[in-house]
Amino acid sequence: MDQLQQPATPMEATPLNAPAPEPARRVVAAIDIGSSAIRLDIGEIDALGQVRVLESLRHGVRLGKDVFVRGRVQPDTLRRCVAILKNYARLLAEYDVVQPDQIRAVATSFAREASNRDMFVDRVSTATGIHVRVLEESEEARLTYLAVRDILEAEGLLEDQNVAVVEIGSGGTILLYLTNGKVTVAQSFRGGVLRTREFLSASGGGGPRLKGLFKAYALELVEQIQQSIPHEKIATLVVLGAGARFAAEHAADEMQGPSARVACASVNRLTDLADQLAPLPPEALVRRYKMTFPDATIVAPAVMTMAQTARVLKVREVRIIQASLRDGLLRDMALRDHRSEGFEEQVVYSANRLAARYGADPAHYRNVEAAALALFDELQDEHQLHGHERLLLRCAAILHDIGIYINARAHHKHSMYLIANSDLFGLTRHNMQMVAIVARYHRKAVPSPSHPEFAMLALESRMRVAKLAAILRVADSIERMPRDAPRRLKFRRESDRFVILVPDMEDLTMERLVLRTKGKLFADVFGLVPDVRELRADSTNALA
Repeated sequence: MDQLQQPATPMEATPLNAPAPEPARRVVAAIDIGSSAIRLDIGEIDALGQVRVLESLRHGVRLGKDVFVRGRVQPDTLRRCVAILKNYARLLAEYDVVQPDQIRAVATSFAREASNRDMFVDRVSTATGIHVRVLEESEEARLTYLAVRDILEAEGLLEDQNVAVVEIGSGGTILLYLTNGKVTVAQSFRGGVLRTREFLSASGGGGPRLKGLFKAYALELVEQIQQSIPHEKIATLVVLGAGARFAAEHAADEMQGPSARVACASVNRLTDLADQLAPLPPEALVRRYKMTFPDATIVAPAVMTMAQTARVLKVREVRIIQASLRDGLLRDMALRDHRSEGFEEQVVYSANRLAARYGADPAHYRNVEAAALALFDELQDEHQLHGHERLLLRCAAILHDIGIYINARAHHKHSMYLIANSDLFGLTRHNMQMVAIVARYHRKAVPSPSHPEFAMLALESRMRVAKLAAILRVADSIERMPRDAPRRLKFRRESDRFVILVPDMEDLTMERLVLRTKGKLFADVFGLVPDVRELRADSTNALA
């Protein structure tokens, strides 16, 4: 029985003219341990999920030089990284940013390639108390998209039919290709500007030959970019990353757009600037442009890459955006409490494209998807999972049958293989592994420690897989026949039974037979035996 609420005492009563409470604000930090520098942004996230940067720091390091030349992080460089991050930790404590969920620290391309990567991450994390994670290429691409998405939307560029976004990094380059606002290609390349500079220095390239060498390496990268995107006219080319600020200041019109973070440069002006920079050694660039030495080592190949990309892709001008990986990290933390519907739809869009590539039947998988989501929402109290798991279930439902492309026999295992070896923009490799395993268990065997792909997961992930697979098996059981639109299912609990009421069905014999076998996992996981019945008029009235 509900307790009666006692009237408030005079001390508890709120005066009518009392000011409204301040909206909740959260201070967070993003740390990017990159090939040429360690960078920190401290930001404030307001109640609406908007981010305001409070303070930024940058310290140069030789991580890329170590790894791209010697293959591993050198001891002196490691000690410098620890010292920098200890100072960052002290500053964060002053802002009261001390909880793990307030700090995102990531390492990028150099760490993916360093032979002593694990030692580097452990030493830095242990010595500073800041947990560092090595970013996967797919995750870095997703964060790049988050960094630029709001700017692209504010500029109206998401409405353009074909937009190429190129993030030029020290150790690698990221390509995002958007069609009608949706990412259709997300690709990473090893052609970073610091890597180019170090390779040329190690091979003795320099002097007057540098212009030709920079151009040759830029064209090699651009050729890879061109091969990765559809052969169609590009409406807009957007660049960001290394050299972006310099190019905007010296080759573009005044900064414009939200917070003056967008500039427009003609291809001719970019080309002229690249030709001026290329023959000059870093020392000369430092003196002439009053820049730091690390910036001077990368600006010439960066601007050359911008110019050649624009020429090969046949655009007349380039939009230069001031955005960074740290912007993406801060935006990602903001989305933790303010989940973006647009982000989920982008993931689902990628899943539908993958399903279409392998000829999956949309009339079937869309109905399974709808049934799985209805079951997930109804069973919230039983599974205690959240929106991210719901998204993984949605992707597994869309892709569960793509293995038929290889062979209808054992197609659930083929589906697992295809999903695990594919990319869905916005999902990490671990996410993809989860989706693959859930899809694998939509039929035949149930999750078992004897299955290596399942056994290798942590206990918490194994339980998530079991819950999602149980739901997917039931959804697939009751959606045997293709139809134009999903049905509105209703549910009822009767003692130890979970009753699924299906409208517009006179004969559910086949569904009951399939559910009798495939529903056992559901009963084990949720303690409820699934049952399917026709939804009659009297049932509808009883449920109303």
